[in-house]
Amino acid sequence: MNVIFRTLVFSVLLTTALYFLPNNSNFRKEYILPFIVALLTKYVLGDWDDGYIWSYSDIYFWGSVLLVSYITVIGMNELFL
Repeated sequence: MNVIFRTLVFSVLLTTALYFLPNNSNFRKEYILPFIVALLTKYVLGDWDDGYIWSYSDIYFWGSVLLVSYITVIGMNELFL
């Protein structure tokens, strides 16, 4: 459980930090930030299982990181717009 909590907190903090960078892409922040955060989280922290085999925990990892980041961006939009 500690790994899951650490991953989700890292996703929220990273999304918040990246939210304030200027967006010069042709994508909306709601779409591009969750993918950037998911890839950086996977790179920095890794996922929730051991080894290099795809498993159900990978589906939960990607889904939860993308969802938490998306919800964070939506919340930031509500706060700052």
